[in-house]
Amino acid sequence: MRLDDLPIRLKLPFTIGLGLFLFAGVVLFHTLNLRHTIAGYEHLLDHDLKIQQSARGVIIEMLQARRAEKDFLTRRDPALLEEVNRRVAQSIQSVREIQRLSVGQGIEAQVAQRMGLVDHLEGYRRLWMEIAADWRDKGLSHQEGRQGVFRQAARSLEEAMSRVETAERDAARDLQAETVTRLEAQVGYLSMRRMEKDYLLRQDPEAAAEVEKWAVVFGERLKKAIRHTGERERIDALLVEYRNAFRALVILDRGIEEKMTRLRAEIHRVEPLAEEIDALAARLAAEGSLETRRSAERSAQWIFIASLATILACGLISMRMVRVLVRSISALSHYARAVADGNLDARIDLNCGDETGHLAEVMRAMVNRMRAIRLIADRMVVILALIGRGAIPEPLDVAFHGDFKKIIEALNDLIDRLGALRRVAACMDLISRGDVPEKMTGEFQGDFKRIQEAMNSIIDTLQENGGLPVVVP
Repeated sequence: MRLDDLPIRLKLPFTIGLGLFLFAGVVLFHTLNLRHTIAGYEHLLDHDLKIQQSARGVIIEMLQARRAEKDFLTRRDPALLEEVNRRVAQSIQSVREIQRLSVGQGIEAQVAQRMGLVDHLEGYRRLWMEIAADWRDKGLSHQEGRQGVFRQAARSLEEAMSRVETAERDAARDLQAETVTRLEAQVGYLSMRRMEKDYLLRQDPEAAAEVEKWAVVFGERLKKAIRHTGERERIDALLVEYRNAFRALVILDRGIEEKMTRLRAEIHRVEPLAEEIDALAARLAAEGSLETRRSAERSAQWIFIASLATILACGLISMRMVRVLVRSISALSHYARAVADGNLDARIDLNCGDETGHLAEVMRAMVNRMRAIRLIADRMVVILALIGRGAIPEPLDVAFHGDFKKIIEALNDLIDRLGALRRVAACMDLISRGDVPEKMTGEFQGDFKRIQEAMNSIIDTLQENGGLPVVVP
């Protein structure tokens, strides 16, 4: 079915329906593009940004672990030992999450090259657990672990020295030489304890060596200062216990320091790898964000193009319909004007299937009827002219309907009535030749009936008289 053949009453609903259909298509296209954009954004959130978040998490957790590490070395809080371990474990988990999310993202190989970060983090955690065990062995306070043993040994030695000092002062009050020896032993003891404080404060190996040196000096001077053998042996045993506790503490501190050095080396290996993974994650997130924005921009462009195409299509269809309607009305107007000017031979080329096409057909039929009226008028003029000349025309043999048929029937009836004059003329011709014609039959009215009656009366008279008399000249 052509668009021109569509009825006018349906053209507007058709245009509106087509516009709605195209608009629904644009909405569907927009929905699909929006879903695609949302899917890209969700992928960005689920992968790219999560990778970046996990990379930042590695750095943040390691910073928190380092802070807890330094706080522990300052405050010796046992809870900080577990916090460091927990932070490092979370960093390892974040790295493994990055490795899982990087599959199929284009950075899988680059992340795999930097997965040594997990080994370094594991090494860091392992060393920290060893350091934590050493600190528990050393003692988190001065009364615990090896520090407690050392403190107890130092306290016992100090108490013994106090007792000896009091006893020797009473016994050797008058002996100047013994007093000098006792003072020298006291100086050796105090120097040893001062070096001990320096070591405990600075963890300096030279201070530890000084403690050992002054312990030897103190022991030698002690033998000269104390005359009582039992007391001297008891102090020697306490000094040996002190020196053994100090040596164990120094060995433990050296082990802790060595492990701390290795711990810092692991940190120095972790930090650049973590920064590289963070840079990779940031680049991937930026690329994903850029691709999502580009996809949204392309979707907006396509939606704009589709909307513009929809508006253009609706406009073209509307223009087409209006143009067809205007053209049809213009053709009908020209045709009607030509007919109104008397040009019944005008033609209209309009073959639409809508109301204007039907109107054109009706106008053609009307003009055809007007041509028939003109034909009837022409025939009436001819008939009247023939009658005026004394001739009777033949009946009209034209097929018409309605009022035109009645006019034709009336004209033919008139011709039939005028045909009675022919019959009268025929009867008069027969009578003029001496013959008696048959009576005139048929139904006549008015003057024709009187003529019929007069002619039949003449025929009756002739029949009664046996015809007309013959006149001999």
